[in-house]
Amino acid sequence: MNRFGRLEHFVAGPAGAPWVTFVPGIGNDASFWRRQADELSDTFQTLRFEPWGCGASGAAPNPCTIDDVADGIVELWDSLEIDESSIVGLGFGGSCAMNLGLRHPGRVSRIVACCCRPRQPDDRRQFWRDRQAAARQNGLAELTDITVDRWLSAEFRAANPQTDESLRAAMRRNSVEGYCAYVSAFIEMEFADRLGQLTAPTLLIAAENDHGGGPPADMAAMAPQIPNASLHVIKNCGHICNHEAPDEVSSLLRRHLG
Repeated sequence: MNRFGRLEHFVAGPAGAPWVTFVPGIGNDASFWRRQADELSDTFQTLRFEPWGCGASGAAPNPCTIDDVADGIVELWDSLEIDESSIVGLGFGGSCAMNLGLRHPGRVSRIVACCCRPRQPDDRRQFWRDRQAAARQNGLAELTDITVDRWLSAEFRAANPQTDESLRAAMRRNSVEGYCAYVSAFIEMEFADRLGQLTAPTLLIAAENDHGGGPPADMAAMAPQIPNASLHVIKNCGHICNHEAPDEVSSLLRRHLG
């Protein structure tokens, strides 16, 4: 019997090819990784999904932990008869990718974790609690503008209005309950002391101008703690690196995933 709510999902690629699963972060939806998934689907089977509380996915567990997120993805894999998959994520999605590799090592072949952390710093927890309070009080419309304005520079938004609007539209599709559930999991996640137990080959991607999600210095400190890990820093790029530097990210994915 399934423990968790349904995850609406999208599959592409040739039958029998290796699987790659893309994990959305907080305020993202299944479209967040669509470009990279489409580009990889010539040689991989790709899996994207809507987070709990978004689209046709079910409600998030209450309370929700990062282990619940990992187990929910494995439950989806079981329903699709996926024995093993590589996993890719950014921000909270990147944290989920690493945690899933720790929690279900036999199911994860390779990991790509972008702009993320294994633990929420103490001085960032109140920031996220304030985001929860704002969402519960006012909904996600105003919070969407504040969030995407932080994700993308004014110059990038002006030059790439379609990317700007797609990220806003995706965040507005999330429910307040789903958003707050994932934020709770993000605040409480803690696996920094277990990074040495990761067995899957891991690529860490940092962005030079990411100051909040997974600063390059923090990711550089994390890299030597993970066996068989490598670090790549994308120059002149902010937190949402797969949208600001999509070609470079796609190239890195293809190289690491084989």
